[in-house]
Amino acid sequence: MSEPIRASDAAQLAVTTRNGFVENRFFGSAVVVDPDGGILASVGDPDAGVYPRSALKPFQAIAALRCGAHLSGEKLALACGSHIGSTQHQEIASAVLSDVGLTAENLGCPAVYPSSASQVAQAALQVAPLPLERSRLAHNCSGKHAGFLSATVTAGEDPSNYLHPDAPVQSEVLTVLEQYCQTSITQVGVDGCGAPTPVMSLTSLARGFGALGRAVTDRGAELQAAMVARAMLDYPHAVQGPKRPDTVVLESLELLVKTGADGIVALAAPDGTAVAVSMIDSTHRATHLVALVLLANFAPEVLPVDAMRDVIERIVPPVYGGGQPVGGVKVAPAVLRLLS
Repeated sequence: MSEPIRASDAAQLAVTTRNGFVENRFFGSAVVVDPDGGILASVGDPDAGVYPRSALKPFQAIAALRCGAHLSGEKLALACGSHIGSTQHQEIASAVLSDVGLTAENLGCPAVYPSSASQVAQAALQVAPLPLERSRLAHNCSGKHAGFLSATVTAGEDPSNYLHPDAPVQSEVLTVLEQYCQTSITQVGVDGCGAPTPVMSLTSLARGFGALGRAVTDRGAELQAAMVARAMLDYPHAVQGPKRPDTVVLESLELLVKTGADGIVALAAPDGTAVAVSMIDSTHRATHLVALVLLANFAPEVLPVDAMRDVIERIVPPVYGGGQPVGGVKVAPAVLRLLS
């Protein structure tokens, strides 16, 4: 069983500055792997155990497909995503359920409001003067759960049992993760959405994403992996939402990326070079910045610096003072030392 990272083993990955003064420091670990899964560079403790959480959704979607889930296009991308709960996202999840004769009541994730304030306001206007109610479809994991249910019903299993660790689709998830991430799963917890969520190392997560990145163009890749990778790239809005970091990276750079709760992000290039980052303070303020900088250095042919800078400007906002930029987020020396 992987041990959690110790504070003494974490490295400073990024800082924010305000008027030239360092205001915040972000600590954690990062690792870069080559197309064969070999470690190219690391900082912090990438072998410590982490809960990748929602960063594992693409692999959970592969498992759902293996078990017979009726998923493709937007529906498959949503199963891989952590969406903002927009009306469109909810309608896609509802359609997946309808395809197998189920409704939102069959979802095991909690009922919530949309995660985006603008979507909450829009939804409230649509039902005014009635109060807005929470919905399971609005949960950012409803696509994943709908995919699990699709697989469960198609396999003739009891849909009320789909989140049990011994349910066929959940057993297949562990098989997929061990295969793609080149690891053994020995500890499984419960995610915020109620689904089983395993512990693995950051290095294992990066290796899994490397395999997923290669699946886009590798003719020898598993069909289900290729379907997942292609769906994420073709329907980036379903993976997160407009102007959100994962969606921007997918649509602008055509790199596979997935955020996980509590400071996790994984990123992969088509050649299989991949990066995984974990911030121990759970923030996502600098995760994409660190991951993109590292990938641009170790896979420059697939991530030109100019293209990366444009995306960073869109997803890593500056520090403001009085409505004017007075600072920003920067990678720390520990990361800079990894750059050739």
